[in-house]
Amino acid sequence: MGLQVAQIGEGALIAALGKIFGQGKNVKNQLFGIGDDGAVLAPSSLATVATMDLAVEDVHFKTDWSTAKQIGAKVAVANIADIYAMGGEPHFLLVGISLTGQEEVEWVLDLARGIADEAKKVGAQVIGGDTVRGEKITIAITALGNTSEPIYRSGAKVGDQLVISGLPGASAAGLALLKADKRELFPEIVNAHLQPSVDGKRAHALISAGATAMCDLSDGLLVDVTRISEASGVGIKINLDHLNLSSLTKAGTSLAVDPMSWVLTSGEEHLFIATLPASAALPEGVLRIGEVIHGLGVEVSGEFSDAQISEKNTWQHFEK
Repeated sequence: MGLQVAQIGEGALIAALGKIFGQGKNVKNQLFGIGDDGAVLAPSSLATVATMDLAVEDVHFKTDWSTAKQIGAKVAVANIADIYAMGGEPHFLLVGISLTGQEEVEWVLDLARGIADEAKKVGAQVIGGDTVRGEKITIAITALGNTSEPIYRSGAKVGDQLVISGLPGASAAGLALLKADKRELFPEIVNAHLQPSVDGKRAHALISAGATAMCDLSDGLLVDVTRISEASGVGIKINLDHLNLSSLTKAGTSLAVDPMSWVLTSGEEHLFIATLPASAALPEGVLRIGEVIHGLGVEVSGEFSDAQISEKNTWQHFEK
């Protein structure tokens, strides 16, 4: 076993983390980053988008399933996706980590590398954070970005198309495979759960196509579409019969699961759900999955219309 966090102390750990997080080039508007009581940012003429995500060991991740880099990357992506979903560009991350002290130092540094790598991919920078001792590993990330025109969940209009930036379902399928101890059969699907990615270009394409509402797919298609419906005061009809589920079919057969249930309920996908004007052309790779209608609530039509009632595996904190 390597050197543990408790053996080197907080000061040495913070110094090591600072070297990893401080390797990137300073982002525009950053006057001072890591190394003082706080980071200093110059004011921007654009609106600021702020979001925060918390991940707790054995709730959001398991250390016997995921590497430290995968865990760090996954939490970073969740925050970055929220910035994009608001029509923003991610620029800065603040990272808080609770550790038991028994973790190997190299494990913690790999966690930081996972966060830093995802930030670098989108041109963002970690500019500070905190470390504390706790009973379980907990990671809290706050992301900051800017936007010239925020996009809210509340902008959907009757007649709009409901679209999504890719096929959901792989994250839930990957989790099911892990639970069944079948990760080696479908490694790409399992990796979609352990280390999801975010495609900012797809978010930009949806904005350019005239998105009237948008959100990140984090808690399941039915849950997140319902949020758009409620915020906009409209009804939404979903029809998924035309989707090609071939990428999930073999995994579904292996586990005796209808892959459509994963499509409807899979969270932590970090795709983008949006509404577009009826006349808008779909950007490349974007799928039409329904329409905005008069009324309230979400209706699933077609062959899988019963799934909204029968599937209960969407993720909700504090649900009994």
